[in-house]
Amino acid sequence: MQAETLKRSVQKTATMRLIGLRSQECADKLDKVLSALPGVAQASVSLADENTTITFDTAKISVQRIQVAVADAGYEALKPVHGEDGNCCGGCGG
Repeated sequence: MQAETLKRSVQKTATMRLIGLRSQECADKLDKVLSALPGVAQASVSLADENTTITFDTAKISVQRIQVAVADAGYEALKPVHGEDGNCCGGCGG
């Protein structure tokens, strides 16, 4: 019998820089796409800041899957950023 590995459910909030947003309609479209993903509790896309802040369940969806969904919608999401200046805060090793 194989041992089952259970993923632990953890809510995480990540901010990702977006490339390709041209208008508020683009931001609204992407917001709907991200909000509809299984495991996403909340998504907010900002045209002015060219980023999305997304809260998700790590047991149900990964950052990579979110990036794929963004790409499928016609945009690009860069690796999540942690510090206010867009650089890693150093606390996560990312």
